[in-house]
Amino acid sequence: MIGSVCVKIAGRDAGKECIIVDTISKHEVLIDGNTRRRKCNLKHLQFIGKKVELRKGASSEEVKKALESLKITIEKKAPAKIKKTRQEAQEAQKVKKPEVKKEKKGFKLFGKKEDKGKKEKKPKEKKVAKKKTEKKEG
Repeated sequence: MIGSVCVKIAGRDAGKECIIVDTISKHEVLIDGNTRRRKCNLKHLQFIGKKVELRKGASSEEVKKALESLKITIEKKAPAKIKKTRQEAQEAQKVKKPEVKKEKKGFKLFGKKEDKGKKEKKPKEKKVAKKKTEKKEG
């Protein structure tokens, strides 16, 4: 079974060619090729009928060479995104300046009129009422 050429018929990589690289269990195999290298259910594969000489657990480069020998075009994968260093990230943040919205005079953001003449009221302190407790003489 290792080295069998298949087409993936289910999932994100459907319609793409792959080669079985390793057997994981009775129903699952490890595939590689124009698909992502990952385990796959045998029900999600359609066998083409071609077989290639590959060792168990062959690398992605070996699989690509095997596909080229069968004259199957290899799709180029997008390069991995390069993470920025802390210094580069900080410099990028310094360059970007947030846009400041100008407020109209007399209005707040939500369209309410601003009271210009009145001073802000301070919250009143709560007065605690003292309750007189009467002792019952008994």
